[in-house]
Amino acid sequence: MTPLLANRWLIALPPIWLLGMGAIVAIAVILLAWGALLLLSPRAAAEARLSLRDGFAGPMAWLLLTLSALAVALTPLVPLDAIGRSLARLLAAQGAQQSIDIAPRAVLQEIPIDLRPQELESFELQSDAPLTVRTQQPIEGFALVKVPDVELSAATPWQWKRSEGRMNPFLGQRAKLEATNSSDKSVRLTIRSRLVPEFSQTAILPWTAVTLLAIAGFYLLFRLVPRRIAAVASATTKEAIGQPIFAVAIIVGAVLLMAFIVIPYNTFGEDVKMLKDSGLTLVKVLALLVVVWTASVSVADEIEGRTALTVLSKPLTRRQFILGKFAGLVLVALLVFLILGSVLLMTTSLKVVYDAREGAKVDPLWRDCADEMITVVPGLVLSLLETILLAAVSLAVSTRLGMVPNLIICFTVYALGHLVPLIVQSSVGKFAIVRFVGQLFATILPVLEHFTIEAAVVGGVPVPWSYLGWAALYAALYSTVALLVALILFQDRDLA
Repeated sequence: MTPLLANRWLIALPPIWLLGMGAIVAIAVILLAWGALLLLSPRAAAEARLSLRDGFAGPMAWLLLTLSALAVALTPLVPLDAIGRSLARLLAAQGAQQSIDIAPRAVLQEIPIDLRPQELESFELQSDAPLTVRTQQPIEGFALVKVPDVELSAATPWQWKRSEGRMNPFLGQRAKLEATNSSDKSVRLTIRSRLVPEFSQTAILPWTAVTLLAIAGFYLLFRLVPRRIAAVASATTKEAIGQPIFAVAIIVGAVLLMAFIVIPYNTFGEDVKMLKDSGLTLVKVLALLVVVWTASVSVADEIEGRTALTVLSKPLTRRQFILGKFAGLVLVALLVFLILGSVLLMTTSLKVVYDAREGAKVDPLWRDCADEMITVVPGLVLSLLETILLAAVSLAVSTRLGMVPNLIICFTVYALGHLVPLIVQSSVGKFAIVRFVGQLFATILPVLEHFTIEAAVVGGVPVPWSYLGWAALYAALYSTVALLVALILFQDRDLA
């Protein structure tokens, strides 16, 4: 590999490094919490350590260790200074204000100001008398487009905002101000500024850490509160991971996602968008396949093999059995999305550089790779919600039918669920029977188009948090209905 080509690939590494560092922070916090628990309650700490052997915590720990090892290996190859400054700015105060007196008849009096122009989001100058302020200093040997000096009048502020698209009032790495006071009186100059991280993409690190810690916290709470349901969920997750379909889905998914980097889509410069679209669909289909397979094996096969009768002979109700199975399916889906979703984020970052090289474009910046990577996250969240909804449907079907009918029904629901809007639209103004069928499908089947935002993800359109919230509420309501149906079907099922 030539040095130039190697340098190009280095551009895609900082976003991946931020992802791995988020895993390191999560591991550090978890270890600190476990250490505190070891001092306060050794027995609880021992139980927490044993939880690594269950079906979810163990694979998640391996994922965190893999991401952490990747971050450590990439550390010498990333711009730590720039990333460190932006991370520090995330924690520091954003707004600042200072006042200074300009001496009478002062000419180009230097004003001490401590800010980096690259971090400037807004800047305001205000004086109590006429004043001339110079923000840009000439640099010898360079022909620069100079911003005119700022002519301040009494109590009339001068403002600059990055969002307005105007030229930054400062040049270089440091800001410098000089003021000229033509009056015989001292003038008070007030400076207000708002600073933001130079690279807002560094928020990937804290968001990754917060997300992983939230998952770990909710899982710990789940294991402690509904213990019987958690035991069934743990057994279901372990059984799913032990099935060959899980390993095949993870390996095939990772290999295909990596292959998407070099596959030519022939889209005239839109290959990154196609990778995101194809990657989201691949992860969702593989997760759905694993979940439906697991539902069939852990419910239908247990009923047919009389294993469920043995389990329910213990102090475990049928309701707890169904809820535990559903929780196990959710954990399996979450595992698949955590693993393959991490691979998809990495391949998206790498694809930006590869696409620029193949298309003879200007080399992108690492923040461009990070921006493309961030746009994938809402698609992953919505795809996970869709998989959870279909897991509830699969669980209801598996209480009465075997694996093959379950697969057929679930993937039929998946296909028709995405076609519901078209079915309803096509039924308008048609025969009565066509309208009836369209309305029936729209009432019974889930509208899975609510979870399909590939067009927004591909187009780089930001997805609002409110949309994710409403989609989560819809998935929760439909999953609840499907679980009620599963409970009704399983309640009077003869297990003997």
